[in-house]
Amino acid sequence: MQNHPDHHPDPQTTIQLGAGESRLLQVTAGSTLIHSSGALTVTGTPLWLGELVFSPCTRLEPGQVQVIGQDGWITLKAGPRTEAVCLIYPKQALSQVWREAARTLLKRYLQIAGIRLRRAKPASLG
Repeated sequence: MQNHPDHHPDPQTTIQLGAGESRLLQVTAGSTLIHSSGALTVTGTPLWLGELVFSPCTRLEPGQVQVIGQDGWITLKAGPRTEAVCLIYPKQALSQVWREAARTLLKRYLQIAGIRLRRAKPASLG
């Protein structure tokens, strides 16, 4: 198992982990992690529960998304038998991610429905 301290990646940067590898990342609250393949466990920043400190741990399946709840350091760990790939989007890039997803879904829907959009021509003032 390897640990690699790293700063928060730029939006749409792919993080690839080999089997059993882990990576420590600094993230901000509201960042979104999108898991695309392999087995991945996310260990969050430490939290207080009464007098106990614990770090929430979530196992993500490919296609699942997790929004980071608070600023701090998280650990991403690939499963022992498979590599894992994920993307992390900072909070400020999240609206851009959703806009792109909505645009892609709309294009696909229109394509399936057989609807073609034409660009509007500028009106002439003549």
